[in-house]
This record gives sequence, structure tokens and C-alpha cells, in this order.
Amino acid sequence: MRHYHLFFENVFQFLRTHKKGTVLSMLGVLFGIFSLVAVGNISLALKQKVKETLDRFGPNLIIIRAGEVHITGRGMRQFAVAQTLKLKDVQAIKQFIRGVKQVVPVVEAMYPLRYRQNVTTMKVVGAPNQIAQVRNLALRQGRFYSQRDEIYLRKEVVLGFEAYKRLFGQGSAFGKFIFIRRVPCRVIGVLKKKGTDLAGDNLDEVVYLPLKTVMRRFLNQDYISAIYIQATSDKNLDILKADLKRLLRRQHGLTPLEKDDFSIYTLEDVTKTKQKGLKLVAVLSKMAATISFAIGGLGIFAMMLLAVTERQKEIGIRRAVGARKRDIIWQFLGEACLISLSGGILGTLGGVAIGLIASLIASLPFVLSLKLIFSGLFVSLFLGIGAGVYPAYLAAKLMPLEVLKR
Repeated sequence: MRHYHLFFENVFQFLRTHKKGTVLSMLGVLFGIFSLVAVGNISLALKQKVKETLDRFGPNLIIIRAGEVHITGRGMRQFAVAQTLKLKDVQAIKQFIRGVKQVVPVVEAMYPLRYRQNVTTMKVVGAPNQIAQVRNLALRQGRFYSQRDEIYLRKEVVLGFEAYKRLFGQGSAFGKFIFIRRVPCRVIGVLKKKGTDLAGDNLDEVVYLPLKTVMRRFLNQDYISAIYIQATSDKNLDILKADLKRLLRRQHGLTPLEKDDFSIYTLEDVTKTKQKGLKLVAVLSKMAATISFAIGGLGIFAMMLLAVTERQKEIGIRRAVGARKRDIIWQFLGEACLISLSGGILGTLGGVAIGLIASLIASLPFVLSLKLIFSGLFVSLFLGIGAGVYPAYLAAKLMPLEVLKR
């Protein structure tokens, strides 16, 4: 036990003697671990946030829109519309495409809504009642329309939260009649607040009616605006998109030289631009960490080499009174590892603190990766061993008589 006590006493004595060198070497390791842990935890938090958002607005969701749609980091932008998506396409998808849980056709149009003196303009969405499951819509009041309402073309409407607020304020909406483009419709439900999804659609500024009611009594058309497809799994979504593309091109009679008259995307596609930026930041942080590790490692190496020269007499005396070569090696390795591990521990604590602060400021989930932390500490330990091996070897090689004669 006394042996270990003397070992640690000698190590700390050396570190106290070389405070400046110790701090500078420690800072290199500290910033390296700090970069890895902080950026790594923030990256994981952002990924978790994206996953939660995707699940919130519809898990495993593939959207097919008529016309040309461009996906950017800010959302979805429709550049051209088409009238080529039909209900027969929906039937073909149900019949021929595997890995599909729900297929929901949708028609959309902007219409004025009025209740007494309150007037607003909202997106009117005609869809089967499965839209509630596909888009994770939760009711605040009332119910969703049924398949029976669909069959009888009933004019029953479910209001998004913002639509309800603008028309009714805080009052009850259930059973009241509103006018949608001069057509009276009975309110049977109000949705809970949902927000804007990754594609830029505000699901609170929407009212829902049965699909055929909107197609026949409002729009008088036989084509649809979009198809929402919920896959059975989040795996192989790209393969499923390719299968859908081939089927729809065949359905629409497009030749190989003709462009698609539809667009297929997932909400995850919208996040890819943001994720590319995140990956760039992660790569840059790893580069910065590597440079910091190199500086820290060289600092420890230089300091330990200097220590061999400065402490030759001490080493000679210790060897003369019975210290073995391995005792000298362990002392130098211990000093190098303690410097490196101290920097690693402080860097880890700083990285975790930054991750926590970022989660509070940016409303991100706090993710603590133990794998990342242990990897960082292992790297710092390995760096200490690597920087201390050669100086320890030189110190152990010193002959006590020759050193003491100088």
C-alpha cells in the first residue's frame, strides 16, 4: 500500500513542479475530448428530435403528390400541378405494392370559412377517416367522420385547432354549422394543436371532410391531389419509393423519355439537407479533435522527455536505493496518463455540460452517449500511454552509477 502511496506522491510532485507544461498538455486533450463529446451528443439529440418529429406527424410516411415537388432544407415547395393522380392509382397501390399498411387519397383546396361574423381562409382537405391514423391526429373535442358519412356524402367537418380558434374563439364548436364556400357543414370534431410538419404543412390550419364529399360537392373532379402511404416499417423506404414510382409510371402510361407527372418523398427527405450540414459539423469537429489530440500528445511527450533530462539525478538515486526499471517506467507512464486522463475527464464534463445547455436552449432531448464518453476516455488514456512510453524507456535505461558521477 505504501508503494502505491509513494508512486502517486511522486507523480503529483512532478505535476506540481511543471504546472504550466501540465496545463498546456492537458488543454490539448481537453479540447479534443470536448469537441467529440459535445458535438457527438448534440448530433444524437438532433437525430432523436427528428425521429420524434417524424413519429409525431406520421411514422413511416411516404407522400405522393400530383405534379412537380422540390424538397429543400426549409420544406416542400410545389412548382407544378397535375391532374393525373386518380383513385384507380390508390387501388393499384393497395393491390400490387407490398409493405404498405395504409393508403389514403387526399384532395386539397383553399376555401373561405365563415361562422357568423368570423371569416377566415383555410386549407380544406378531403380524405377518408384513416387520415387520422396516418397523420397521428388527436381529437380535442367530438369525433372523426365515419365510412358511413363518406358513403352518404355527408358534409361533416373536423376542424384543425387554428381553424377552430379563429371561428369559435374559446366557445364550443360541436354540432355548429359553418359555411365553406357558401356550403353549410356541421362541425363534428376539433383537433388538438399539432403544429407545422417537416414539409412545411401547418396541420392546425386545416379542416377535414370526407373525401367524396369534397370531390363531388365542392370540387366536382375525379382526380386527387396526393396519396399518403404508411409503410409497415421504416426499413427499405427507398425501395418502396422505387416500387411506387415504377407502378405509377406504368399506370399513367409514361414512356422512358417522359418525366414523372408526380413526386414521391418522405418527411425524412426534408431533413437530409439539414443532416448534411450536421455531418459537416461532425467531420470538422473530428478534425479539430484530432489536431487537439496531436498537440496534447506532443505536449505530453515533450514534457516527459524534458523530465528525463531534469530528473536524471533523482532517477539515479532511486535506482541506487533499490528501485527497479519497471518502477521508473510505471512512474513516467503514470505521470503521462494522469495528465491525459485529467484532460479527458474535464473535456468529457465540459462536453456533457454543453450538450445539456444546448438541449435546454434549443428544446432538444438530452442524449447522453456512454459509448461516446468511454471512447473519449479510452482515447485520452491511449494518448497518455503513447506519449509516455518512449520517455519511460529512456528513463529506465539510465545507469545509476553513470548518472551519479555527472
